[in-house]
Amino acid sequence: MTETTVRGSGECDASSEARLPDALAASLAALGAASVDGLGEAELLEVVALLESTKGAASALQARATERFVEQRDGLVSAAVAREELSDRQASLQRRAARSEVALARRVSPGQADRHEGVARALVHELPCTMAALTAGQISEWRATIVVRETACLAAADRLEADRRLSGCLTTLGDQGLSRAAHRVCADLDQAALVERRRRAAASRRVGVRPAPDGMAWLSVLGPVAEVVGAYAALRSAERGRHVATGDARVDAERAADERGEGAWLADTALELLSGRAEGQPQPVEVALVMSEAALLPGVAPASDGQASVAQTIVAPAAGEQVEVPGFGAMPPETAREMVLRLLAGADADDAASSGVWLRRLWTSPGGHELVAMDSTRRLFHGGLRRFVELRDQGCRVPWCDAPARQVDHVEAFARGGETSAANGLGVCQRHNLDKEQPGWSAEVLASGLDPGGGRPHEVVLSTPTGVESRSLAPPPLGHGRGAIGQVSTGPVPAGPMEVSHPDVLWSPLEVRLGELFAA
Repeated sequence: MTETTVRGSGECDASSEARLPDALAASLAALGAASVDGLGEAELLEVVALLESTKGAASALQARATERFVEQRDGLVSAAVAREELSDRQASLQRRAARSEVALARRVSPGQADRHEGVARALVHELPCTMAALTAGQISEWRATIVVRETACLAAADRLEADRRLSGCLTTLGDQGLSRAAHRVCADLDQAALVERRRRAAASRRVGVRPAPDGMAWLSVLGPVAEVVGAYAALRSAERGRHVATGDARVDAERAADERGEGAWLADTALELLSGRAEGQPQPVEVALVMSEAALLPGVAPASDGQASVAQTIVAPAAGEQVEVPGFGAMPPETAREMVLRLLAGADADDAASSGVWLRRLWTSPGGHELVAMDSTRRLFHGGLRRFVELRDQGCRVPWCDAPARQVDHVEAFARGGETSAANGLGVCQRHNLDKEQPGWSAEVLASGLDPGGGRPHEVVLSTPTGVESRSLAPPPLGHGRGAIGQVSTGPVPAGPMEVSHPDVLWSPLEVRLGELFAA
């Protein structure tokens, strides 16, 4: 949850630049108050078309404002370098921090803001025809981005010529057609630049993973087309070979019993080959599941003799069972239980370190909306404290940034007396960790989130040199859009080693149940 406000900068004069934000705010208010009730079909479509043109014109103005802001900020940094007030590294960090301010203003990640800034600079300085079409509302921001992207390899003079050649088809071709046309223009104007671009693209080959719906995930490989197509062809050839009889009765029987479709077989085989696992071997990697006791251990009916039992302390399952895979989203409880059972069934009792299943307990407030625990006297965030902050923040906490929290840093710097604690810790990406240390940036903890009584979650306010304040609340452990997790049990503590080693702990239903099982 984020909230953004802008403080006055003290530059409210009568100039047209100072009045422009007010005019835009009035236009935004008029659009928000407008209604389409009573309009005919032709008028409704006219509204759709005009708003599409308005978005294009607004994107052009946004690009000019972005380019001017970055140009002015870079000019100040360059002047400081010329006066030897800043080193080259400090100048680079301050320039990058300026782009992060653009990210907050556009409500996007810093990576997206960098791309927007590059598009704005190209449109303003090197692509006048495309900029004119965007300003007139004839094309969308995405179509302008296509032209910028496809002509990025050209020198300034060649880019101007490419812009002129493409001006006639900007409003007639589809997105793919425009992309191909721009590619042809680049091939005609500078083939060497196109070859160099492809060489650099080959150096950026990589593998990535991203979440997909329904508890799935995408594994993507970016590489040269010949190698990628060749690998896919080899996999397809192996799939077709599974339908050919081998003469071995056992192998042929197993293949005949395999009811997997082509896509499922290809995916299973590729994952087995990449991970190096044998068939049936569990995946030796940690997958965090945040779930309530009711979701992991469904309730059991009370004992027939009416006596109190451990089973009575287990929270009964309900429609509100909640499971979250940090970084990937929600998962049905039944699917999570199947995952745990599958791992338990495939675990090797003689090698628990490599194939065991571990359960880690985290303390939450009674409502389950925030994690509460852990402090440290160390200078750096390590071990359990670091893991705690990572699970609490679930990614970079700076608004609009979707990057993973590669670093855990102090909100108030350690050098200025900041503690190495959960309250003063913040999960951030590397870029934002460097940005908040630049001149004019500051961060402050508004709420520690450590109130065991269920107070406010961890909250931080981030201020930028231009007076923008962005507030960030720690997400709930089970993700936004969810209610509270199961209530903490007040059932009896089972006798055994756990009671002896932790006499002051209020045991959860899960631990009560596991304690009885271990004792048995």
